[in-house]
Amino acid sequence: MDQPTVAGSTVKALCFWLAERGMDINALAHEAELDLSMLEDQDYRVPLPAYNLLWSRAEETLKDPAVGLHVGEWVDSRRMGVIGHIIFNNRTLEQGLKQYVRLSALVNEGVRTEFHLQGDDAVIEYHCERPEYYHRAGMDRMLALSVTRARRFVSEKIYLTKVGFSHPEPEYVAEYERIFQCPVSFNQPCCSLAFNKDFLTFELPQRNPYLHQALTRQVEALLQKLSLRRTVSHKVKAIVAKRLSRGDIEAEKVAEKMNMSRHTLYRKLKQEGVSFQELVEQVRKDKALDYLQKGKYSLSEIAFLLGFSELSAFSRAFKRWTGESPASYRSQQ
Repeated sequence: MDQPTVAGSTVKALCFWLAERGMDINALAHEAELDLSMLEDQDYRVPLPAYNLLWSRAEETLKDPAVGLHVGEWVDSRRMGVIGHIIFNNRTLEQGLKQYVRLSALVNEGVRTEFHLQGDDAVIEYHCERPEYYHRAGMDRMLALSVTRARRFVSEKIYLTKVGFSHPEPEYVAEYERIFQCPVSFNQPCCSLAFNKDFLTFELPQRNPYLHQALTRQVEALLQKLSLRRTVSHKVKAIVAKRLSRGDIEAEKVAEKMNMSRHTLYRKLKQEGVSFQELVEQVRKDKALDYLQKGKYSLSEIAFLLGFSELSAFSRAFKRWTGESPASYRSQQ
């Protein structure tokens, strides 16, 4: 199954903070298999395990178990991602929070965010979708950053009534109390922040309706891409693409890779309006067009890379897809 991902802007900000404190970011990126140049791309996504590895190495190298809290209380609007700018350009805090909940997967797919009222409190909950997605420093940072930014961009008057974390009580409890300035509990079912609901009506002083509208349009496109990545058909295509040259693309093996039976796979694909064979054909066609446009491989090599037993089979398939032969298509590039 696909790994959950984190926004590249989140990772970029963390790398900047760590570099400022003397850590070798190039070595760290190599270990985490990160392409630092790609962090300049606002659409770039980083696998959650790689992000969590950065936190583990930060704790070890800086010898700071509370590094997540310390990163979280660092606010630099120049390092804030597009989601942060959207939230603080809403009219009220409540509108900003509701939009954050809807867009939170763009920040971290491994954490599901919920917002609700409970008596006099407004409560934000952070649920890790699976235990292995939870990293203490990462969650420390997420909650500390939420509070720090609210105090910076909304009002210094905002105070919390309680905070909860899912991990056991660590040795640096005093740091939680210093930052959150309220009772903090541990070993909770989920991480959470609670504050008086009266703060929800606070108007955001730096709001810009035009900027908010433009940024919202931008992230809607990103959200659509992320939703597509979660579909079964998209995951099937990713697996098939990796296995084409081996010819190892039987439905049973793909289903096994996805931890489901072939029958379940077929049923889920039917719900998405596509068949397994149609996806295989689509992957082959897309890759064939890409290979022919780049001109790096011979036609026989392309046939092999696409899992065809011989060139003639590839040629027949390509003509069925495009109405012309591979050689004719390449000559036009």
